[in-house]
Amino acid sequence: MAGPLRTLAPVAAAFALLLALVWVLFGTLLEQRHHPNRGLVTGAGGPERVVLEPGPGGHYSAPGTINGHEVTFLVDTGASHVAVPDGIAPGLGLERGPQIRVATAAGTVRAWRTRIDRIAIGGLALRDVRGSINPRMGGERVLLGMSFLRHVEFRQQGERLILAPPSGADPGAVSR
Repeated sequence: MAGPLRTLAPVAAAFALLLALVWVLFGTLLEQRHHPNRGLVTGAGGPERVVLEPGPGGHYSAPGTINGHEVTFLVDTGASHVAVPDGIAPGLGLERGPQIRVATAAGTVRAWRTRIDRIAIGGLALRDVRGSINPRMGGERVLLGMSFLRHVEFRQQGERLILAPPSGADPGAVSR
């Protein structure tokens, strides 16, 4: 009995290796599908023209920074300003200002005004951006709202969302 089992050992090992490879590849494909913009470089080496692919549900998310700390942005043209979950605000160096009421998809909630010293996505960066700290936002995604987006050109081309410095702007006007 030991002889036939010994001859099956290499076949079983090859099958296990193949199964592990398929598992890793499938996981990588799922990750790419859920986070298609994960590899976007932010900062000095980042592109001035940012091209975003949609994720699940057609939403655009991308890595970026707030005050030098890495965050994940969810581009939200319906948000009047940049909205930060309360749970991550202290780690980004954000302070609570006066309390305000904000209208959200879940209804009106109390939040706090804040000022973001520096916010960047790709090679696009702005200083002194209006934001809010929202205690009702779960998770770690930051809504990239109009207080940032109004300073860049954005357009949808096919399924892609393109963010770029405004036409005719001085080089570096948005990338500071």
